[in-house]
Amino acid sequence: MRNQTFKMLKKAQWFLLPIFCVILLTTAYASATSLVPSNQTNEPNQFVLQGIGPKYEDVQISYSTTSITGKPIFIYNDSKNSYSFIGDEIRTQQMAKGKAVTVTLESIPDLHVTTLTLLIPAVNLNSSVKEFKTVAILTTSKTAIVGENVVEGAVKSYEVISLKGTASYIVS
Repeated sequence: MRNQTFKMLKKAQWFLLPIFCVILLTTAYASATSLVPSNQTNEPNQFVLQGIGPKYEDVQISYSTTSITGKPIFIYNDSKNSYSFIGDEIRTQQMAKGKAVTVTLESIPDLHVTTLTLLIPAVNLNSSVKEFKTVAILTTSKTAIVGENVVEGAVKSYEVISLKGTASYIVS
């Protein structure tokens, strides 16, 4: 009887071994995919943009919603200047179909404040990278120590920068 049981178990091992391997591989795959954030296929966290047209071809913007430190990073370059911002220096405002990301490029008391607002549309990722077009708005606000009421003419002026670039999800 014992010899028969041993023979049955030996035959069953060739049947059970492939099933065990499939279960093991399925479990390993499920564990590995659960480590990938669920938003990886939907919401990008890295945006790399280039100015469009001869006037803005030297404009480059890189915006990451997170970094290795957990803080967002925003980098703006043009032919004259280069700016880097991190964390609270970057202001975001959720809009109906996207996000407005604002940084202060220059602030001179009793003269002006210059801000740059990047408009990021909602982008759904179903691959690693999606191309899109958008704009950035360069706003110059005239300032006076005693208030805006004493500023002559338009208090704010705007310049629209057309951009094209990519949105992607980067694991950090």
